[in-house]
Amino acid sequence: MNKKNIEDIVRKEIIKSVIDSQEFIIAGNWKMNKTKHEVISFLDQVANHNFGNKNKIIIAPPNPYLYLFEDKLRYSQVLYGVQNLFPKESGAFTGELSYEMARDFGAKYAILGHSERRMLFNECNEFVSKKVRICVQNNIQPILCIGENLDQRIGGEYKQHLSNQIKEGLVRISGDELKDVIIAYEPIWAIGTGETATPDQVEETHMFLRKYLIDEYGKELGEKIPLLYGGSVKTSNVLDLALAQSVSGFLIGGASLDAQSLIEINNILN
Repeated sequence: MNKKNIEDIVRKEIIKSVIDSQEFIIAGNWKMNKTKHEVISFLDQVANHNFGNKNKIIIAPPNPYLYLFEDKLRYSQVLYGVQNLFPKESGAFTGELSYEMARDFGAKYAILGHSERRMLFNECNEFVSKKVRICVQNNIQPILCIGENLDQRIGGEYKQHLSNQIKEGLVRISGDELKDVIIAYEPIWAIGTGETATPDQVEETHMFLRKYLIDEYGKELGEKIPLLYGGSVKTSNVLDLALAQSVSGFLIGGASLDAQSLIEINNILN
């Protein structure tokens, strides 16, 4: 048996050990995509599919299709949430969605502070923190998105930027409330570009984030907050990314729009 054969055997054992022991969150962000007919077709494929008992599957569709999710996923393993909400119960906020409306349709999660919301709609950390607060108060689990642009990555400023986004985004959360928060790291330069952070880059950043959470919020809570990775995740790279330390799951864009792709990603991580 040569060196390459031995390395292949060791790698397979490492992969098996990691995948068998790790429970992953697989969250799909559909953004502004799909027609009603396409949503129905997707839900028909996943509603009764056996995803196994290990991973958690979450989809965040466009708001107009929440009623279809409520109807078709009533007895399904697939959970769902919203892509954004406004931090008020009701009021004169044209075009916005309240936590009460989201909850009315059975949404249990909310993606908050996505880089597209920050860049296109000028959402700041303070505003995002209000959304995180109102979600935690009302039994909707927030998925707080953080991420750096290419200049910040190249200039070495990304760690300070990411830690600021976490600290300011969670400033209204304390104590046991932190156990209800999910953090999703998405390097802006890898969202929808086809570019993906290498497993080494993902591991280095996630290990930094995990250490920051432990230092900031204590070991017990800091170790438990899930850290998702997002940024051009697909079937061809999800396994290598899953092997990076401190990766609790994935926030997936384009690959989550296809039912069979989502099922395959779950199979790979199952």
